[in-house]
Amino acid sequence: MTSLNSKIGIAIIWNLANMLVSRGASVIFTLFLAKFLAPEAFGLMAMIIICYALADALMTSGFGQCIIRQKDITPLDLSTAFFTNLALSFLTYLLVYLMAPWVAGLYEQLELTNLIRVTGLVLFINSLKVVQLALLYRDMDFRSLMRVNSTATVCAGLVAVALAYAGFGVWSLVAQFTVSALVSTGMLWLLSTWRPSLSFSVASFKYMFGFGSKLMLESTLNVLYENSYILVIGKLFSPETTGLYYFAKRIRDLIVDQANGAVQQATYPAMARIQDDNTDLKRMYRLVIQLVFFVVTPGLLAVAVLAQPLFEVAFNDRWRPAVPYLQLLCLAGVLLPIHTVNVNMLKVKGRTDLILYLGLVKKSLHLVLLAASVPYGIVGILIGQIIAVVLSSAPYMYYSTALIDYRLAEQIQDLLKPLIAASVAAFASWSLLDALDMSAAWSALTGGLVFSVLYIGIGHLANIEGYALIKKKLTTVRSSISRRRAPGTQA
Repeated sequence: MTSLNSKIGIAIIWNLANMLVSRGASVIFTLFLAKFLAPEAFGLMAMIIICYALADALMTSGFGQCIIRQKDITPLDLSTAFFTNLALSFLTYLLVYLMAPWVAGLYEQLELTNLIRVTGLVLFINSLKVVQLALLYRDMDFRSLMRVNSTATVCAGLVAVALAYAGFGVWSLVAQFTVSALVSTGMLWLLSTWRPSLSFSVASFKYMFGFGSKLMLESTLNVLYENSYILVIGKLFSPETTGLYYFAKRIRDLIVDQANGAVQQATYPAMARIQDDNTDLKRMYRLVIQLVFFVVTPGLLAVAVLAQPLFEVAFNDRWRPAVPYLQLLCLAGVLLPIHTVNVNMLKVKGRTDLILYLGLVKKSLHLVLLAASVPYGIVGILIGQIIAVVLSSAPYMYYSTALIDYRLAEQIQDLLKPLIAASVAAFASWSLLDALDMSAAWSALTGGLVFSVLYIGIGHLANIEGYALIKKKLTTVRSSISRRRAPGTQA
């Protein structure tokens, strides 16, 4: 267990490095793209992404997750998964191609037809890397994943900015999406030693599809749910409003998805190895919760507090209406790690049936509140989203107790510490900025500094578990580096 924890720690560090490099680059490119593109371009891209994400959920079918989870995997299993994903990519692209005119008509945006059909070609590209990607996750080789993601992000971002500057509009965002897929797939094939053989096993297919089919259905429903807000906003409001919402959500997701994923991706393969030991599984699961909330909560609340000055510094006036959208989305994102971390635990335990069931409960709550909040405009829709996230967290927390004896009192304790610390830091920063009359740049700098010092200080004084875990790991890494540099020691 000690060596496994060490490997997890190294994996988390590489994943955090991946987040800082690739997501940092993504933020920079998004800033440039926002200067050259109108909100309408992001609105159209949001509509395109819905079609692609649905097709991608059908294409992947949970086979990659099955490869990661299986204790023993054979070359025949891998070839079966590869050719299945390849065949599914052809079928799903055909569906995308045929439905593109209907989607364009639904939104009354005729240019969507060609945009969707071109973007759909990425399905072929991504089907070629499902197995290679799963193998890297299985081996916990997050150093290679960082190289792949950061290179793909930078290459795609440079192409997108150049095309946006040249006046290609929304096509620059399509190019960014496509180039990222091409570069990442090419690099994964160069880094991986595995190659498919001309073999296929019906038995292997049935086993993996049995595991993955429920994940596929849940992923498909999740795409519809995740994009239900864009579907409704895109239909009832203008492309500009849709673009403002999509842009705000894109910024919010840079924090939630990546900080959450940095820990999740590093721990899922390790959790799969101890899936039959509930004691160790609970210990690791608590560690994941504590780390994720310690990183995600302050990130979201800091962005909510600093959104106004940050937008004034980074964007022109046409993006200012997105500020309240971003602030409300950040509040809605605070409890989202409960959902994603629990889904990981359920996958480890092989309970894809519960993943599907809980997903249906969650989506039903969101859709009911979405329908009820539509008459109150975008702000009402976002407040409804916050309420839905809070209510739908309860069933996930229940199954943590039922399956691994992670009691509700323990869960609340692990969540409240970073939440209270971040809330205190956020309130203090907001009060200071409200009292002082400073420029946007100084407000962002001062507010960010005050928030960081207060949050880390509270984490140290209160000995918050997430802070202690990160501090301990950084101390271990620093000691290891010092020993290597010491005279007379071997590298």
